[in-house]
Amino acid sequence: MRIRLIQPPLVQPLYRQLTLPVVGAELSAHGLEVEACDENVEPLDESPVELVGITCHVYNAPRAFELARQFRARGSKVILGGTFPTVAPALAAPHADCVVVGELEGISPRLVRDALAGRLEPLYRAAAPPDLSSTVRPDLGLIDSERYLQMNFPVELSRGCRFACRFCTQRALYGTARTRSLADVERDLAQYDRGLVEVLDVNFLNDAGFFRRAAPLLRSAAGPGWTGQATVLDLAADPALPDLLARSRCRSVFVGLETTSPEGLRSVDKGWLNPRIFLDVARRLREAGVLVQVGVIVGLDSDEPDTFARLGDFLDEARVQTLTASWLHYFPGTEPHEAMRRQGRLLSEDWRDLDGNHLTIRPLKMDPERLEEAVAQLLQRFYGLKSIGLRGAHGGIARAPAQLFHHFFQNAVMRSYYRDLERGAAAPGRYGGGKAESGGLVRRAADAGAWALDRLLELGRRNPPASKA
Repeated sequence: MRIRLIQPPLVQPLYRQLTLPVVGAELSAHGLEVEACDENVEPLDESPVELVGITCHVYNAPRAFELARQFRARGSKVILGGTFPTVAPALAAPHADCVVVGELEGISPRLVRDALAGRLEPLYRAAAPPDLSSTVRPDLGLIDSERYLQMNFPVELSRGCRFACRFCTQRALYGTARTRSLADVERDLAQYDRGLVEVLDVNFLNDAGFFRRAAPLLRSAAGPGWTGQATVLDLAADPALPDLLARSRCRSVFVGLETTSPEGLRSVDKGWLNPRIFLDVARRLREAGVLVQVGVIVGLDSDEPDTFARLGDFLDEARVQTLTASWLHYFPGTEPHEAMRRQGRLLSEDWRDLDGNHLTIRPLKMDPERLEEAVAQLLQRFYGLKSIGLRGAHGGIARAPAQLFHHFFQNAVMRSYYRDLERGAAAPGRYGGGKAESGGLVRRAADAGAWALDRLLELGRRNPPASKA
């Protein structure tokens, strides 16, 4: 039996993902013939097929449901999985023959057996998070890597997170934090082709001991280095960690700062994060030659007119490399979303607006238009040429000179991204289907910059920063 896996349009359409290769490999290992179609980079394959698997977030769920309807009308059986079907299976169920909740490992043998027998069940959910000590190698051949930007090579060390932030879907998706086997990680890294190795873990320091054992694999992997995401608490726990990261050729770490407001942090169940500790963490990382990328949540109930000016000052002091601002939103079918509806605070009921780039919840302390203006001013200030230059001037650059180009390249990419948003490139219609535009000159410039970054960072491959110890 043949299954076609479909990825509907994403917020970052040309950025290489691991979903299709992981899901495809798992289904293939248990007896299905697998093909993949990524609408972000290629036209939809509408040819007849027995089984269709569609993965979706909330913002592209309308497109996923449309695809499901089209293929079911042609006689295909449709399986829906991914973030939104996991968080709100009852809302996804009417649109498919079956819904997969959570991870596929542990479910796939029964799912494939039932599909082959023609008796798919309405819902598949594992009794417990699957053991990741032995996983199938992702089938990267399912996607044409040449169709994507030349920036990243995705790999997993672990899944899940031991924290439970109110806005995050990790706990629903993965249940508990678990690590993979080092042998499987090494095997997956052996498929490297280009770009920075991107560790996809929501927190690669969930198990600090495991990461220490994995660090030599990252250091010896092909390519110019790696990037990943971790929490302030874990980065602050070990004074020797910045040097370890530098020696493993970590080029940047993404940190969810969210806000500098204690009230705001408590509102998203992240009261344990101390912004002042972040300043020390950022200093120690950049002195080691590791750049710091920051994510913040905007639209919190604590946001006031002076919130973003103070945040801008804080980020300048921390000299972070990049800033990603995401509008607070909750998934339909969840209690927080229903609470906003009961309070009459939902500004939009269009799920396509729930992509992190749109204000959808009426703020408590600011007029919506004034809030959007304040956030726009923060981003314009941060990605202004003066700020980019000042944030790139620090002692860590002397330790890893190629990181200066890395800093300017990433800022150019993010500056372009937010300018596109201002021009409406992420309007709801963007998720309506059809092959993504390649971006022409912009894409060629991004690919050229990524190529140059790889070459520059490779110069230090044989001579990584020396330990301070």
